[in-house]
Amino acid sequence: MGIFGTSEKTAFVDHENVVVDAGITARLPDAGAFLLDALDFLGEPALRATEAAIAGLRNSDGAIPGSRLREIGIRDWKRGPLTHLAWLTAKDAIAVEVWASFGLGHRDAKRIGTTAQQVYLTQGMPAAAAWAVQSRPGGRLDLDFLAEQLRDNWSESLGRIRNGDIIKSFKKWTV
Repeated sequence: MGIFGTSEKTAFVDHENVVVDAGITARLPDAGAFLLDALDFLGEPALRATEAAIAGLRNSDGAIPGSRLREIGIRDWKRGPLTHLAWLTAKDAIAVEVWASFGLGHRDAKRIGTTAQQVYLTQGMPAAAAWAVQSRPGGRLDLDFLAEQLRDNWSESLGRIRNGDIIKSFKKWTV
């Protein structure tokens, strides 16, 4: 049951291999690019090494699956700047779950939210957003809101990373 007594029809589509529309990818921010922008004060060799490490996490479609970030500890200094990427994206699974299920009744909300989170963990944020949009053809999902939520979460997390943390991560990084 929706907010004003109308129920939204959901179409639980295949979530194993989600086809992502380029328009969805274009509207969502990229966590790797966000971190590289935040670290732009570093020298060129450090930025290129960080970019290569982030590229190693990406799927063939360029997305970073959340499960690859969960393998990296938030204070795992030996993983270098990837520890900061894990820190920045720590809230992403929750954000996509809440966004995908907003406004649905309990049963549908649980099913849609949990599956969107699972798609994020296995295929990345663009796939999770695409799956949620396909599963809720009523069109009540706002991609711009998800993008803003992700950017806000990343900015908040970035504000808690100290200069000493960045220095320590590069000093102890075992490439």
